[in-house]
Amino acid sequence: MAFPAMPTPVSCPQCNHQFVVNLHTIVDVGQEPELKEQLLTGELNRAVCPNCGAGGLLSTPLVYHDPAKELLITYVPAEMGISVDQQEQLVGGLVNAVMNSMPPEGRKGYFFRPTSALTLRSLFDIILEADGVSREMIEAQQKRIELLNALFDAMEDETSFDSMIEEKRGELDYDFFMLLSALIDSDRERGLDEEATLVEGLRDMLLERVQPAMPASAAPEDASYADVIELLMGAESDERLIQSIGLNLSHLDYGFFQYLTAQIESLEVKGDETGAAELTELRTRILEEIDRYNNMAREAEDNATMFLMDLLSSEDVDAALHEHIGQIDQTFVVVASRYIAAAEKQGNEARAKRIRGIMDSALGVLEENLPPEIRLLNRLMRSEYPDGTNKVLEESRGLLSDDFMAMFDHNLEAIRADDDELADHLDNVRKQIEAKRMIQRL
Repeated sequence: MAFPAMPTPVSCPQCNHQFVVNLHTIVDVGQEPELKEQLLTGELNRAVCPNCGAGGLLSTPLVYHDPAKELLITYVPAEMGISVDQQEQLVGGLVNAVMNSMPPEGRKGYFFRPTSALTLRSLFDIILEADGVSREMIEAQQKRIELLNALFDAMEDETSFDSMIEEKRGELDYDFFMLLSALIDSDRERGLDEEATLVEGLRDMLLERVQPAMPASAAPEDASYADVIELLMGAESDERLIQSIGLNLSHLDYGFFQYLTAQIESLEVKGDETGAAELTELRTRILEEIDRYNNMAREAEDNATMFLMDLLSSEDVDAALHEHIGQIDQTFVVVASRYIAAAEKQGNEARAKRIRGIMDSALGVLEENLPPEIRLLNRLMRSEYPDGTNKVLEESRGLLSDDFMAMFDHNLEAIRADDDELADHLDNVRKQIEAKRMIQRL
């Protein structure tokens, strides 16, 4: 079963224009293999404002599943600012959804020991490692980073900068510019605006001197309306056209439709009925897709709002949440958060507290579906060592199996690459676990 993208209303941070983005929180490459490439190239969950063109990756929890490799990865962006408990609950609901979509024989042990990616980069690294990325590829990426550092050093001297570009022009390809975009997005997500601005400045200087080839389905930022029409007309299938429309929403503004209509009328005057009919069909198809995005987003938001209103008037919130667990999704969290912010702005702290309680209860219902081994690992990560972790382990002695240790060690190694403090904490916890397992064997 494929997991459809969730139409999510967003507001442009630059011009405050509101628009809709199709947000993926589950990437199951067994069902939709094309999502893998979109994820690794930075196209997935990327929002581009149709009004001003500003854009970037949206921060959202993500579960990546590759059944062929028995790979399950969870990722929650730190910049979302949600608590560890909320992270566990959100991710647990997503993992449970993936597991429930599998036939019984496909629900293997790796579902109980997913790998946690603490950064987007580590998520990519885990995926590529499972793909058997060659040493040559890794070295090529390292060369790009070295070139990036050299360009930074030469930015202040225009002569040296131009000389380096001429020398390295062959290396300033699309992959290099994708690296720049990934760095900018990563820095922005972590609040490192100064670093992001520096990389953006380098990218702008390079684009004045180099024009890298772009993917066939995405028009360059400075593409003309004629270029966009040609790109969309070249889509070899309806599915590809839908994808291209989604990737080029920033170009599909009022001016685009004025230009497209003028082209249709011009062809009609010239007697080119076939050409006019093709462009008319394209215009109809684009408008249908835009309407579909907007309608899906409005419907999802309306349903989430009605669900929240029902919960506010419910005498038994927990029972209502259990009965309608399928409605606890990303849109519901967004709507509830918006109502909390509105209540706080109006000074209605009682209402804000009530909605916060409902949201906490909703996340708690999702957590009930988390495998106990994952709940135990999460509790150990946030408990104070040694007393807090010892208490948790005493309560959970029956879970300290070989499978749990394998899952524990797998996550520990992933964490060690990004968070020394948490890794040290888990190293100490591991000694506690081994001591308790030794006592059990005696």
